[in-house]
This record gives sequence, C-alpha cells and structure tokens, in this order.
Amino acid sequence: MKKPVFNVRRIVTFVLFLLICIGLYLLALNSYCDQGGNFDLGVCAITSFIPF
Repeated sequence: MKKPVFNVRRIVTFVLFLLICIGLYLLALNSYCDQGGNFDLGVCAITSFIPF
C-alpha cells in the first residue's frame, strides 16, 4: 500500500518551520527599526507591535 505524500507530522513540521522563520525575520526587522532604519512601506510601524 502507498504511503500518503502529506501526512500530519510533515505538515506540522512545515508550519512550525515557517512560523520560526517568520518570527526570526520579524525580530531582525524590529532590531533594524530600533537602530533608526526606515522603510517606505511602513514595516517599522508594524514591528512596533512586537513585544520582544
């Protein structure tokens, strides 16, 4: 019998990896904005809501 291509463990691992990547990216942007960086798209306004 064939194994399914997408099983629950693989999906959970992928979503967890994606959340970790997004969190680290937002942390880097928050650090950049705290040092005085400025974006025209308003990214620094969004990262001001991050508590860390």
